[in-house]
Amino acid sequence: MIILFVDFDYFFAQVEEVLNPQYKGKPLIVCVYSGRDKTSGAVATANYEARRLGIKAGMPIKRALEIAPNAIYLPMRKEVYAEVSDRIMKILRNYAEKMEVASIDEAYLDITSKVSNFDEAYSLAKEIKEEILSKEKITVTIGIAPNKVLAKIIADRSKPNGIGIVKPEEIKEFMKTIKIDEVPGIGEVLSKKLEEEGIKTLVDVINFPFSKLEELIGRAKANYLVKLVTNQYNEPVIERERKPHGRYLTLPYNTRDVEVVFPHLKRAIDEAYDKVKGIPMRITVVAILEDLEIKSKGKKFKHGISKERAYLEAYKLLKELISEDRRKVRRIGVRLDDIITGKGLDSFF
Repeated sequence: MIILFVDFDYFFAQVEEVLNPQYKGKPLIVCVYSGRDKTSGAVATANYEARRLGIKAGMPIKRALEIAPNAIYLPMRKEVYAEVSDRIMKILRNYAEKMEVASIDEAYLDITSKVSNFDEAYSLAKEIKEEILSKEKITVTIGIAPNKVLAKIIADRSKPNGIGIVKPEEIKEFMKTIKIDEVPGIGEVLSKKLEEEGIKTLVDVINFPFSKLEELIGRAKANYLVKLVTNQYNEPVIERERKPHGRYLTLPYNTRDVEVVFPHLKRAIDEAYDKVKGIPMRITVVAILEDLEIKSKGKKFKHGISKERAYLEAYKLLKELISEDRRKVRRIGVRLDDIITGKGLDSFF
């Protein structure tokens, strides 16, 4: 197998830099605000200027402000990032025999049938990077290896904006360099547990009793590490894509008139329901305003809601959203979540 792992560099923050070029080169932090007060919440991601100051994902915003009081702090705009992600994923799909979308900013590509060897894979990776940069102004890092795990590890080491490669003949030596906390799926808690037992690198697993390893981290994880270190790990790329159950439409002109906006929202609901396989229990109305800021209002139900009920609830949410903000709406959309699938859906209405 020849696998590419594609990782969009500091993605949320990079999208903000593309949309707002004045942020480039300055410490930029994208945050998830809890709403309790102006500084409650956590860091979602940060650009490399902010990371060099010590900012990390998951850090409380209050702590980030202590470390980098002069950085630019922005609220997370997931709908915007999702649109950019979808466009990049479409580019990637053209290069892959099979593609597995791992998250909004990561994907595995099986290119075994697309290239003859790892040198050609490297050239293909360069081509992918150039196309994404040309079309979306986004840099990505790519790892190339005979399996998914090694591709991810070498990509992580090659950030930002790099290409890392592990050829089959290099695997044995490469294994010796892998620290146990670098292995995907072995989090902070497990890696500390293993390090306390003397397993500091992946190759340390070879001489460690399997029964004790199983006792420490469970059979599945123990088997995973043994297969990986003995080069028997070959989990295939599984065709999988992130399915946003939503639809967004651009209005003919910017407006605050609910009666002008709603027909477009109704059409978005129609198209979203046509795409979704099942019945949603949550509906969110999303408005992209005239200055491109995003506002949303949602409602969760104890049961699935029909399309007709969605019209009524969306109309109410739209009225609330517009009444709470003085700006005009540029685009309108809907997101459907908590999907119920299977038989007997009528019982949920």
